[in-house]
Amino acid sequence: MIKDQCNNCRKNGASCSQNIIFDGTTCDQYVKKLDLSKQQDNSIHSPSDIKIEVDNTQTTNEQCNAVQEQSSFFSSLFSFKGRIRRTRYWMTNICVSLLFIPSNMEGDTMSEGVAIFTLLILIPSIWIMLATCVKRLHDLGKSGWMALLSLIPIVNFIIGIYMAFFKGEECDNQYGPNPY
Repeated sequence: MIKDQCNNCRKNGASCSQNIIFDGTTCDQYVKKLDLSKQQDNSIHSPSDIKIEVDNTQTTNEQCNAVQEQSSFFSSLFSFKGRIRRTRYWMTNICVSLLFIPSNMEGDTMSEGVAIFTLLILIPSIWIMLATCVKRLHDLGKSGWMALLSLIPIVNFIIGIYMAFFKGEECDNQYGPNPY
């Protein structure tokens, strides 16, 4: 399939700009890089004719992919595009809520340091939680604008239960590929 072949192109260092189509055709870059042409070599080789090449780029590519995954995770916290699973929704909301424990523990007698910390994390936290809600609604096949319904009392409780406990669409939808 082209998706697998294009992923192999990226792993092997070829820049494949072909659109991913699931029709069973081959990707030109993949065929060139790995010599997957239909020509078969029927000649018999002796063991001395066989050359073994060691490719050290694989570990480098794996390291680059790990760095890209980490940076994409942190950049995706602030993005409103795509879909996320229930687990990531829960974990993000729990982690962001834990940031506010110091201010909740101090209550009305909040010290100046805790107040400054709370103000510094307030805007990014609201942005992250809103982006998480929008991506979770995308996974459920709903528009991100539905997150505004959470501003209405009682409706916000129903929307919260819907986002937290209902399974998303199992197939790709208009908001992105299936995250499962």
